[in-house]
Amino acid sequence: MDAPAGWRGSYVWATLIGLAIGVLLCVLNVLVLFRTGTSFGGSALVAALGAALLRVAGALSWQGLFVVFSIASSGYMATAALDTGIGAVVLRAGELPAWGFLVVLAMAANALGIFLGGLVARTLVVAERLPYPTLKPAITLMASLSAPKDGESDRLGRMLPIAAGVGAASALGVALWGHDVTPEVTGTHLALALSPLLYGVGFLIGPRACAWLAAGAAYSVVVWGVQDGTAGRPVAYTDHLSYPWVLAAGVGLILGYSVASIARVRGPLARSLQGGRLLPGRTRWLAVAVLVGTALLALAYPSLLRYLGYGLLGVVLLAVMTVFLTRAGGEIGLVPLSPALYFSVVAFAISGADQTAALLMASTICCAALAAVYFTYSVKVAHERPEGLPEPPRRLTGWTQLAGGLAGAVVGVLVIAVLTRAGVLGGPSFPAPVATAVQFVDATVRGSAEYPGAVALALAVSGPVGLGLAFTSAMPTMIGLGVLLPPAYSLTLAAGGLTQWLLTRRNPGRRSGTEIVASGLIIGEGLITVAVLIVREVLR
Repeated sequence: MDAPAGWRGSYVWATLIGLAIGVLLCVLNVLVLFRTGTSFGGSALVAALGAALLRVAGALSWQGLFVVFSIASSGYMATAALDTGIGAVVLRAGELPAWGFLVVLAMAANALGIFLGGLVARTLVVAERLPYPTLKPAITLMASLSAPKDGESDRLGRMLPIAAGVGAASALGVALWGHDVTPEVTGTHLALALSPLLYGVGFLIGPRACAWLAAGAAYSVVVWGVQDGTAGRPVAYTDHLSYPWVLAAGVGLILGYSVASIARVRGPLARSLQGGRLLPGRTRWLAVAVLVGTALLALAYPSLLRYLGYGLLGVVLLAVMTVFLTRAGGEIGLVPLSPALYFSVVAFAISGADQTAALLMASTICCAALAAVYFTYSVKVAHERPEGLPEPPRRLTGWTQLAGGLAGAVVGVLVIAVLTRAGVLGGPSFPAPVATAVQFVDATVRGSAEYPGAVALALAVSGPVGLGLAFTSAMPTMIGLGVLLPPAYSLTLAAGGLTQWLLTRRNPGRRSGTEIVASGLIIGEGLITVAVLIVREVLR
């Protein structure tokens, strides 16, 4: 399918600008991840910066802005996930695995994730119509910045900057104060995050979703209190999250619900199964030949069975993490990378895999799953295009995601290679908190005989519960995310949802205005977060 004429003129400038923004964000994310343990998505930042640069180049259009967004947002977060595992290996072994091998691994993971994203995107975006709340500001900005002014655009132009200014001022004040949460209620872990972004996201995901999120947070707070009492001291969040009845229980709820959701989807797969045409004839025979060949090879060389088992575990985990992260990104807009990494490392450690192999395999799987998340983001943006524009060709979405993903893979691995050779990982400048935590979880699992059984029991309980709740009015994904996220985050999201309900319950016409304000809060904090991180790096 050839691209419509309106797309062709935007390709060259949009591609170059998208690659430039993507590389910049990739470098910043890796540096920030190893400095602070956090990263930033930046969808609204990509939209605003891309529009400004396209306007300078005289090539601004929604079509060109879509190309910029798709390229720039595809590779930097995914490779940051792999870099976390690489960092954990460096901290443990003191040296970097072969750089060329890591680049190929990152590129392959991004390409695989794009393929997986293509398999799930239409279901999440079109069939289930998930809200993708943190994408809302970017979608709104792209439509506003690339379209002629009208009544709605004028309203957006008045309200959005004011809300963004409020969000930016609040985020700057929090950064200068040096505290990102309110004081806890003594001994309960009940607090609110001082985050305009989280508060705004609560508006966009709605009060019902926020209520179930708060229910999950309540469970997490109770379990955390029990842990404190058992240990006789306050337990750190890392220890709390790695506890089986938190980590495995939260993941199990989401996975059980996801299995039920897939089973209820009436699509090509279901029709193929009913008609006995799961694979075309030649492909079916090729699959059979591969399976038979693998079985014969395993019989001839029994020592390969162990590696085949790791491969099978990797395939299962890849499917699990892809469903987990893509659904979380679509429903709440936050992608809980740490639980995904911890769970994957736990699975490989329990299976007896070597420490280096376990860390690299787990982080590669999360890298691919995150690449799938950002592919679904690109499909969501395309689906929400301004009225009257043709849908972007599917090939366009594929090659722009692939271009950004491959660029992010190379640059992300290059940055961590430079940090490793400089000998600064694990030091005061780059303490690598997430990599350190992942390594800690791996060591904890290997040093405990009871941990594997507790994980299996938590999954055996929470998985069927999530599956059963899928047939009720409950929202198991939100409950599971409430269990996994820090309670301060979940409760701030819930506060946003409650505020939106109070503002709109007697006047539903206010909903549009509240969504604009929420988008402005998200944009304001996002821009200030990037600015503060850059300033801190320069000052240090």
